Amino acid sequence: MLKRKSDVEELLDEASLLLQQIDEVYSEAMKNEDIIQVAKPKVKSCLEHLQSTLDYIATDLSETTGSSRAPRNVYFPYGKDRKIFLKSLDKNLPDLSSSYKSVIESYQPHISGSKWLLHLCKTTNFNKHTELQQQNRTNSDSSVTTVGNLVRMEGGGRLEIGNIYVNGEHKNPKGPLVVTPDKKVKDIVEETGLDIPIERKYEWVKFVLKGTSLDVRELLITAHEKIEKMASEIYHA
Repeated sequence: MLKRKSDVEELLDEASLLLQQIDEVYSEAMKNEDIIQVAKPKVKSCLEHLQSTLDYIATDLSETTGSSRAPRNVYFPYGKDRKIFLKSLDKNLPDLSSSYKSVIESYQPHISGSKWLLHLCKTTNFNKHTELQQQNRTNSDSSVTTVGNLVRMEGGGRLEIGNIYVNGEHKNPKGPLVVTPDKKVKDIVEETGLDIPIERKYEWVKFVLKGTSLDVRELLITAHEKIEKMASEIYHA
């Protein structure tokens, strides 16, 4: 009897709440260049919740086999190809029924064509056992920069504003104010000395795990969706 269904659901719900918080960081980062990463402990917690759901599912399935070869500690089987997957399956879930095996195998990269499972497990292990993984912020090429009511720059290009006077006071005595998409907002603020809102909004931002091409949000959302679907297939089989 599968008895960890509610535990899996609770962890997925908690991971969903963390994902909402992470999504809020992304939304804020689109208009705030000072946000350079998602809080690493929050990412680690979400990763671990998702990994635990997989291991809970595997433990539930192990108890259905009655196999004398079942290990004491069961982990969710996975592999980069069918050979490695089958070896992991035999180690963790020996004598598993073909119906459950079919569900688990359908999420493996050699069947699904997606490596989200490999990325999730590898990233979770790194953050759990080695260190909190650093992130590199990447901005969209497209952005909109506004300097009060004076300037609205969309996309690329370069804009120079000559002498700026406010109530007779010269606000940029060092020379023309140069606005480009690559120039940070805080630098524009320092150059103008103006008490007016200076803002930039990017079309999107990504926080890519260092040493990889994996965006934090994309990895977590994909893993959550896939595990939720897998759990539904297993617990309603």
